[in-house]
Amino acid sequence: MVQSSHEHTPDKVHGLEGIAMPLTMQWTQPIDLIYRDAKPMPGAQFHSHAFYEIYYFQEGECNYLIGDKLMTLHPGDLILMHGMTLHCPNPSPNQPYIRSIIHFDPAYTHKILQPEPAAVLMKPFEELRNIRISLSEQDQLEMEKLLREMNDLYEQRNESNTAVSITAYDRFTLRFFELLHLIRGWCGEPIREREHRSNKEQHVQSVISFLEAHYEQDITLDDIANALHLTKPYLSNLFKEVTGTTVFKYLYNRRINQAKMLFRLEPERTVSDVCSVVGFQHLAHFSRLFKATVGTSPEVYRKTIK
Repeated sequence: MVQSSHEHTPDKVHGLEGIAMPLTMQWTQPIDLIYRDAKPMPGAQFHSHAFYEIYYFQEGECNYLIGDKLMTLHPGDLILMHGMTLHCPNPSPNQPYIRSIIHFDPAYTHKILQPEPAAVLMKPFEELRNIRISLSEQDQLEMEKLLREMNDLYEQRNESNTAVSITAYDRFTLRFFELLHLIRGWCGEPIREREHRSNKEQHVQSVISFLEAHYEQDITLDDIANALHLTKPYLSNLFKEVTGTTVFKYLYNRRINQAKMLFRLEPERTVSDVCSVVGFQHLAHFSRLFKATVGTSPEVYRKTIK
């Protein structure tokens, strides 16, 4: 029998202006499914979380920033996201934005399965890291069928009849492991990637790659524009058009996310040290943006993680 006692509370996500965004949730189960979500996005929202994510794009138009990659999504695209990766969708406001998302705790897989099969199933997430797979029509049909079955069972998890609820979640969990086996098979084949990019997308990817290589440094818009041989107005407008956010909001979120990872991986580091390492010149600026983005000060976050 599967026990659903794990509880996880992801970081509260805020905009850089300090306005809280509705991304906080209480996670009471080790596997969480959002099926065919069609809610419009209120604007580009960067976020990251410690759990892994399976994202399946079903309808609409969307540019997706994941780590240092810009992806133009098409229906049937499947994304595997490693924990703590900064990501942000920018769907077209003129199209429905329909996607299914599974969040899961990788430790739960190791708890349920023997070490070797668990490692095999986690390998695509841990080695390929944040990869997009363009499923064939046949694979899309198989994916859609499995997601429907998973959702039917997932919706029964809150049944008043406890036995029915537990049995449904156990069966849902079995379907989830079946999905991991499918993903493993798809990753064992040559990855179907859509390589074509417009000139705009290529320019924005160049900006993102530059920021990834230099985010720890004190860089200006002039530095970026000169390095990429673009004018500052063109660079700024193009980045906003393609990603839904500004160059410096992306840069600040990248630095904040790196700070969160350092607090987790190297808890003995001081706040001042982390501030300097991730590229902020002033501690007060770092603290203000960290609190606006994460919902708590870096000092409190560090103590909580530690």
